[in-house]
Amino acid sequence: MVLAVIAEHSLPLTIAPVLVELSQCLAADKAALSQIKLSRTAASYKMVYGMGHTFAERTFSNLRQYTFSLNVDESTSSSNKKVLSMLVSYFNKELNDVVVEHLGSLEVAKVSSASLERVMCDFFQKKNIPWSNLISIMLDSCNVMRGSKSGLETRIRERHCSTLLDVDGDSCHHIHNSAKRFAEPFENYLEQLFADIHTDHQWAPDQLGYLKEIAEFLDIPATNPQRFVSHRWLSAYDVGINTKRMLPVFRVLYFGFMGKQDQELYNEILQDLYRDHGVSEKAQRRVEFIHQDLCKKGMTDLGKKRKARIVKKIWVENQKVNLILTVYLGVLPILKEYVMVFQGSKTLVHKLHDKQLEVFINFLACFIKPEHLKMSPKKLLELDLANNTLHSQIYVGKVAEDLIAAHPKHPIIMDFIGKVTKAYTACGKYMQNKLPLKSKTLQALSSIDPVVRGHSQAVTQLKELARIMKHLVPLESDITQEIIRYNVDPNLAKYEDGDDIVKLWAHVMSLGKYPALSQVIRGALSIFHGPLVESSFSLMGDVIDAKRSSMKISTFDAVQTVKYVLRSRGKTGIGMFKRDDIKLGPVDKTLCQNIRVAGRRDKTDREKRMEAKQKRQVEYGCSATCESAEKAKTTALAEERQTRLKHVDKKITAARRKALDTLQEVARKKRKLE
Repeated sequence: MVLAVIAEHSLPLTIAPVLVELSQCLAADKAALSQIKLSRTAASYKMVYGMGHTFAERTFSNLRQYTFSLNVDESTSSSNKKVLSMLVSYFNKELNDVVVEHLGSLEVAKVSSASLERVMCDFFQKKNIPWSNLISIMLDSCNVMRGSKSGLETRIRERHCSTLLDVDGDSCHHIHNSAKRFAEPFENYLEQLFADIHTDHQWAPDQLGYLKEIAEFLDIPATNPQRFVSHRWLSAYDVGINTKRMLPVFRVLYFGFMGKQDQELYNEILQDLYRDHGVSEKAQRRVEFIHQDLCKKGMTDLGKKRKARIVKKIWVENQKVNLILTVYLGVLPILKEYVMVFQGSKTLVHKLHDKQLEVFINFLACFIKPEHLKMSPKKLLELDLANNTLHSQIYVGKVAEDLIAAHPKHPIIMDFIGKVTKAYTACGKYMQNKLPLKSKTLQALSSIDPVVRGHSQAVTQLKELARIMKHLVPLESDITQEIIRYNVDPNLAKYEDGDDIVKLWAHVMSLGKYPALSQVIRGALSIFHGPLVESSFSLMGDVIDAKRSSMKISTFDAVQTVKYVLRSRGKTGIGMFKRDDIKLGPVDKTLCQNIRVAGRRDKTDREKRMEAKQKRQVEYGCSATCESAEKAKTTALAEERQTRLKHVDKKITAARRKALDTLQEVARKKRKLE
């Protein structure tokens, strides 16, 4: 039964154990289970006005008393709806932890800084959320969001929240764009190859099957060709790893698409490849059959050109592909590591400045002399990276180094070295311009790291942090004295680098010895350090797709709210509401009440929308002839059918009349002859 339901509704197989556990929990209370009714419409309004409303109101209530930070971004759903999504991070005193919850997803008609400001202000006013509790906003770096004159962040700081901290834009976006700058001198050479190979196998299951078969002959682990995502340039690294491993397999497969003359030219190289991988004679004959079978297929002109590009790169220009692949796989991991650290949900705002400085220095070390890297962040940003006197031997990866050593004056090698130098310089300059290494705020946030406790610099930076966030410090408190005592307190728990910073600070706050400092730390720990809101957009394609284009954003908003509450509590839906004692176990009374009245609230809202629609119709002198688009479609089909039947009936009647006239004429002639 479970498998049939999974197959019927195209559910992933990973949902099977969840369905079984859900069934077992529901069956524990048979009396309630026998009475439950939940249609699609009821599920929608109970999600919006019941569970989503309950959790959202609790979030709003917390934001009225706690300081918080926002992560805001805009996206377009598959049904072409513009959606502004907001995540909120704050230190929850009840849970003694930093939680990230979904604040709201709002449909916007136009994406501009003014319209987004208006939507956010209306939302804050409606939910009675004070701007004074807002610490910072994490945005991407486009002009609409972070323009220095009229961007969304600038508008909010100037008009609503003068104490808003400048934590810069999304540093993960900066790193992705840095990778793009590094790749630009190579003129999209590898990225085009990645795209061609992926497209060539995407709609060809027979070719993909042959690819995996050849991989078995070569004893190479086979994977489907991956797609390169242009707006996430570091995906070139992930695709490059698989392409590097699968390159011999691609070469054997695409050998069959060469012309006869080229096959004779490269046959010896193919035989060497067979020998290196121990391919048997029988397997080689099978490969020949695969080549013949694939060449029988009809191909479009685009397909022929695509295969010709692939063959040229992996056979004729194989050395160039290896050179660029090597430098990609050698340099991009430096940037990839940073992104992987800060795209997680663990609180790492205290590591933000240090990690940015670390990734910048590690990158510069690949082509700048070490003696020029032992300086302050400010001076590093002033280095002229195009100055050849600062350059050391550039790092290009082991394979490229061996090729350069063997043929240092070869034209391909000389061109490659020139492009690599340009790549390093362009990427380094971009990182100089974009990474906020001079940010006093980020440097001060580093002081909340317990590792630096006991150092004099920790006191200095904590004082700076208190000055930056002075609006959180009670007027009668002596926070400087608290900082000094905290820095030398021998009774605090020991902290190892990598431990959960939130747990340690939660312990410090619970002592009650540092009330003013605790206020500042709560605000600091809530600051976003990565683009977590983008992960919420991945759900949008599942919830709002072309088949459900009429779904309201409020439903998506409620689903997101529930999803993030479960995630922030570290619980599943079953674990959140499971009771050991079905009859006497405590229940969430507020949630139960909201679930009960959800239908009434939905009906009230629908009536209000209908009244507003009728009011507009009266105002503009128009009237609707049908209640819905579905009814209009049904009416149009019925009218068309009636018209067609009348037309057919008319034709049939005319044909019958003509036949009757013919019979009467024949009878008349017969009588006349008689």
